[in-house]
Amino acid sequence: MSNTPFVESLSTDPIERAIARKVTRLLNDSSLDRQLRVTLIKKSQRDLIRHRQQMQEQQKLQQQLATTKLPQGSKPQSIQVRDGRVQVGLIQRRHSFTWFDAGQAPQGVAANHGAVLMVRQPKSVSKRSHADPIAERRRDLGIQSQSTNAQAIAA
Repeated sequence: MSNTPFVESLSTDPIERAIARKVTRLLNDSSLDRQLRVTLIKKSQRDLIRHRQQMQEQQKLQQQLATTKLPQGSKPQSIQVRDGRVQVGLIQRRHSFTWFDAGQAPQGVAANHGAVLMVRQPKSVSKRSHADPIAERRRDLGIQSQSTNAQAIAA
């Protein structure tokens, strides 16, 4: 039985952690013969290397996207490489989807890289979200409610 800790087990990437768990299970599986165990661990190593290369390519594409001027009012949805050109999937103002050419692919990125969805940031929850929106707007505008006005007149 192996108690070998892997650095990938501590990674923030869920895929790397899954590969580390898989290798640990393979090392601890007594039903596998040595040859099959070696073959499966080498396959896991190839999977890890391929995943890291894809992550580096995706990071290069994200950097290129950050320097690209996109049409006004559009939001990037996905990114891919086709025939050595970077294409960004955009959602336009009226919720239509179009591909935008963002230029030549960076050095080291495959000539055809499948579309990858952009990571969306979750909307932050406002502390005021539980309050009455009309009361919030009145407060922002400096308008007092009718009940407050009636109390002020009575006093």
